[in-house]
Amino acid sequence: MREILKNALVITLVTGLCLSFVGITAAEEPIFDYIVVSPEEPTRESEVSFSVDVTGDYIEEVYIKVQECVDPGTPDYFCHQGLLNVSLSNVSGNWEGTGTLQYDDSDEGHCWLVIKSDGTWYDYKNDNSTWTDFIIAEGDDGSDGADGGDSTDDTGGTPGFELILVLISIVVALSIYKRKR
Repeated sequence: MREILKNALVITLVTGLCLSFVGITAAEEPIFDYIVVSPEEPTRESEVSFSVDVTGDYIEEVYIKVQECVDPGTPDYFCHQGLLNVSLSNVSGNWEGTGTLQYDDSDEGHCWLVIKSDGTWYDYKNDNSTWTDFIIAEGDDGSDGADGGDSTDDTGGTPGFELILVLISIVVALSIYKRKR
């Protein structure tokens, strides 16, 4: 009976240790407000300012990806593949940055956040409910639109890391249990 209790205690401790590692590595997803675009209706190839309030534990980096589109509401509607990638800086608790629109034929823009929090990247490209849309007015500011964009879609993170810890603990617990029998 004493041997069974000892084995149960060891298995419980190892399992608890594994579960604590899983709890440590799991971070909460950042929370953010609506992205503020200034001016509200920028002209083509003009400089645009972005501002957003992001809260959460260990916010390391915040980017805004901007996609420019042509002919909304028509069968010829399309979005340019090159994205504008705007790095934001934390200014008194608010994340702010500027970028220059790239295309001379755009009529609207869509922007979304990419956030690095506690070593994990969160990319909200596929969550249209978090996008901010804005109208791009015609205008010529003399720029050539040669500001290259970044079209990577890196969601980062460490998938499966916790699973490895759980599997190792199960193997250790089983080997201790079999050795004692």
